[in-house]
Amino acid sequence: ITVPDGSTLDYMFLFKKKSGPFNISFFYADMNENPGKKFYHSLPNANEVIRINANLDRVMPTKSIPLLIYSALFVFGFGIMAIILFIVKKPKIKSSFKPVNKASLFFAISAALLIILVIVRAVITGETVRFLIAPFHHLPVIFRTSLQDLLYTCLLTIVAGLLFLLLPKRRRLILYVFGGVCALSIVAAMINIKIIEMLGRPFTYQWLYYSDFLSSTDASRAIRANVEKQSLAAYFLMITATLPLIFIIYYLLRNKPAVVPVLLFVCLGIGFFAKDDRSIKYERKQNPVIYFLSSLLREDGVARFGKKDKILQQQFLLKNKNVVQPVYGSKFSREKIKNVILFVLESTPAEYITPYNRSFEATPFLDSIKASSVLFDAIYAHAPATNKSMVSLLCSVYPYLSYKSITAQRPAIGWASLSSELSKDGYRTSFFNSGDNRFQGAENFLQHRGMDEIQDFRQNTCQAKIFSDSRYPNENLEGINDACLPVKFFDWMKNDFTTPFFSMMWTYQTHYPYYLAERRINFHSNNESQEKYLNALHDADNTLRLLVEGLEKRNLLKSTLVVVVGDHGEAFGRHGQTSHAGGIYEENLHIPLILINPELFQGEHMPQVGGISDVAPTILSILNKRIPDEWQGENLFSLNRRNKVYFFSPYSDYLFGCREGNYKLLYNATTNVYSLYDLKTDPFESTDIASKHPQYVKELSAGLNAWIQYQTEYVNSFLK
Repeated sequence: ITVPDGSTLDYMFLFKKKSGPFNISFFYADMNENPGKKFYHSLPNANEVIRINANLDRVMPTKSIPLLIYSALFVFGFGIMAIILFIVKKPKIKSSFKPVNKASLFFAISAALLIILVIVRAVITGETVRFLIAPFHHLPVIFRTSLQDLLYTCLLTIVAGLLFLLLPKRRRLILYVFGGVCALSIVAAMINIKIIEMLGRPFTYQWLYYSDFLSSTDASRAIRANVEKQSLAAYFLMITATLPLIFIIYYLLRNKPAVVPVLLFVCLGIGFFAKDDRSIKYERKQNPVIYFLSSLLREDGVARFGKKDKILQQQFLLKNKNVVQPVYGSKFSREKIKNVILFVLESTPAEYITPYNRSFEATPFLDSIKASSVLFDAIYAHAPATNKSMVSLLCSVYPYLSYKSITAQRPAIGWASLSSELSKDGYRTSFFNSGDNRFQGAENFLQHRGMDEIQDFRQNTCQAKIFSDSRYPNENLEGINDACLPVKFFDWMKNDFTTPFFSMMWTYQTHYPYYLAERRINFHSNNESQEKYLNALHDADNTLRLLVEGLEKRNLLKSTLVVVVGDHGEAFGRHGQTSHAGGIYEENLHIPLILINPELFQGEHMPQVGGISDVAPTILSILNKRIPDEWQGENLFSLNRRNKVYFFSPYSDYLFGCREGNYKLLYNATTNVYSLYDLKTDPFESTDIASKHPQYVKELSAGLNAWIQYQTEYVNSFLK
């Protein structure tokens, strides 16, 4: 095909193949490991011929077998085997169980646990269906990916075995406890399937902390969504499947005791010496119990990053002079903007905002008003978490490089904030949230930031819809329709239109599990969760429309700066993750920043690379007010600002990164792996080019290291 110059080319491979011992037809899609968009993505040059061969070792079936079906199949399979064994060997079986040999039963439970963990591991890594296609080729891979499960089973068996030997009179009790722990381990392994689908890796202590130890409404909703009836049935069936398996193994141990250990030894030997499949991410090979326990011992990832470099750290001590671009400087001085509204879109990356990306028309109002706006194309949250973005947004500071939260740990920390600075200057100040201000101590933090009025869903004074779940009538209400925000705001304003005001509004519906108004639009995303999200975002866009129309009706629009910003992103399968806090890819961190005022802006796009900490100084610059010297952010309209931004995430592995120009460096401090992406040619971060640019990676990593060391010392100086 002929592709016009400047066009992008998206393509994929689809094919049907008959394979396996039963000559079964399998449908495959080679999507360049990019399920979020399902396409290879190229920017071809003139007359360029693109040739790409599908990598048959990495493709996956287009459909997977449901977990409940897997569990039922194993109950049926092991059950039939046990019944046949009982019928054929009935006399020997009766003698084997009279009396029950506790030692044989102990090792039968241990062996059954390992087999079930291997089966679950095959499901997580996607090897089960591959095994059906080519059993002899993929069986070694399954054993290889299950080595951590082997380690876990061995450690559990050794500890219980020692107790079994040391306490002969308590062997029955030890068997019961050991069996119970094994059952819980199977449930943990099964739940891990869902966890990895959502987070991209097993659960950690840091995630537990982030969810307010599962007491937050965010966590309770996530638990409800992921522990539905089918999942519970699957867990029960898989535990049930172990019973006939234990029966079979026990019989083999009693009558042919060498068979089981020899078989396991052979399988483990195959796994140990088998070639590791690099296409399977290491997170999918981790035992969930080991992964969680190791996270308890994990430091904040800073100390192990590298040695301190005082020279490089000096760059962060230098304060660039705020020199506003002349065309904007004259406008800011002439127009005399009085008021500010900071409108925060919960869990919203730039890619779902229509003026940034027309793939989904989820925000038609923002698109309609872009001629009165300026759009910043390369702005990032410094961490994919609401509580950290709140601090950076208000206090113009890079975040605390820890899984711990400033809002929860030190809400009264002595940092000047946008609201406190404007309050000193005679501004009325307010904060309105459709959700719950109690999450991670945000309410207490806001009370120390010079806010005159603070409200959340608990002060539902408007007629907006209240979101709740009829299955849990005794729990606290979780949030209200975002359309309530303008009602709350104008009620707070009353008739005082002369005193300058600063108001902050935080939407809620776009937070998982994405509550909707009555209307439902089909965005054709082929993802039910994403469809709900886009509808929730459409509701938030309509809320912004109500706000702007209300300002215009009261003759406040020309004198008011409306700042629309996302607090962080949201993922829907790209890079093997959903939600937001588990990664630092574009879908996790690249956020919209749109400044709206018909007197100041005419639809410009600004290419500056910046972060959410730059929003507050930018607002003060537009208001012609002094920017506090201690603020780390810089005015986005300044000619002297740095064209670089840093970010991190501590909730799974410790992840650090930075963007400079079009290049983005990611560093996993847990696994000590660097990745480099060219966002101009690879906006979905599908091709790691770190190996092609080792010197540039070294330079960026040195600067990243200096920032980590500097920021850690900076925040710690306030925490003493």
